[in-house]
Amino acid sequence: MKFRLASTIVVAVGLIAATGCASGGGAGEGTATEVDDPELQTLIDSAREEGSLTVYGIPEEAVQRAVADEFTAKYGIDVTILRLVSADLSQRYAAEASAGSTEADAILLTYSPFFEEAYAEGWLTPITEADIPGVMDEFPEDFVQDDGTPIASLVPTEMVYNTDEVAEEPTSWEAYADPNYQGKVLMTEPASSPANLTFWSLMIDEYGEGLLEDIAANEPTWMNSAVNTTQGVAAGEGVLAHPGVRAIVENLKAEGAPVESVALLPTTGPEIALGLSADSPHPNAAKLFAHYILGQEGNDYLSEQSGAISLYDTERVSGWHRPGPVGDDVAAKINELFGL
Repeated sequence: MKFRLASTIVVAVGLIAATGCASGGGAGEGTATEVDDPELQTLIDSAREEGSLTVYGIPEEAVQRAVADEFTAKYGIDVTILRLVSADLSQRYAAEASAGSTEADAILLTYSPFFEEAYAEGWLTPITEADIPGVMDEFPEDFVQDDGTPIASLVPTEMVYNTDEVAEEPTSWEAYADPNYQGKVLMTEPASSPANLTFWSLMIDEYGEGLLEDIAANEPTWMNSAVNTTQGVAAGEGVLAHPGVRAIVENLKAEGAPVESVALLPTTGPEIALGLSADSPHPNAAKLFAHYILGQEGNDYLSEQSGAISLYDTERVSGWHRPGPVGDDVAAKINELFGL
């Protein structure tokens, strides 16, 4: 039986709407964490005296809430989170900072030209200048941008499939070209996002142009968003979908949809960066949050909750292709190979 979504509009709105919430218990409820490093201990004590922290982020609200609760349990610092999509977060933060009324102590936002503007305006402090004890001791230096911005999370493109129609979980991106799925593949148009173009450029590098030609031979249905392709697979209108976004899949699974996503390598996708407010209302709590989320414990926990790649997962990181601009000639070649 085909699964019919009773609330597709609600799901779609939920993915684009901004939501906010407070998370964690009151200050002082967590364990009185003690460490051997006296500088870090001083930071912990100062952060606990401030007692609270505000984070604006683009990860799903449930993910941010879980991370906030862990941080509160560890340090006894109350955390308020505000979940916004990238454009809304950038606009809100810029409006508050330019008005001299910064509310966010830290932001988790897709790395973009916004950071260049924020540094130029003096809104953010680069992690390399934040004077946080030990924060870069183990963090992979390749993921600290030239401007001092650390990448906190790698959000991989995944493959979506209908669990009623696919007996065994796909193990390669080449499944999109399997003749058994002819007429059953739903895909977003390559130019729908820079990340999508980067993905197909990576596929050409990895498998050759023939893969895209073979996918085209399967006569995929082209759509304009990952929400539409994933909902289509959930409703039985297709068997495989691209690109897969874990948060969308999890929302549909919660409604009972026969849909799943699989993380395959190599892959690429958005990189979520951490920004620290120069005029943070709680500067020590912000620094301690940076120490936590960029350290292995916090980074692994963020990955566990979100399905993203931890910067400390060397196997998955080795299969990560860092996103970058795709030239017009490559974009044109991708469309040509797909017959678009």
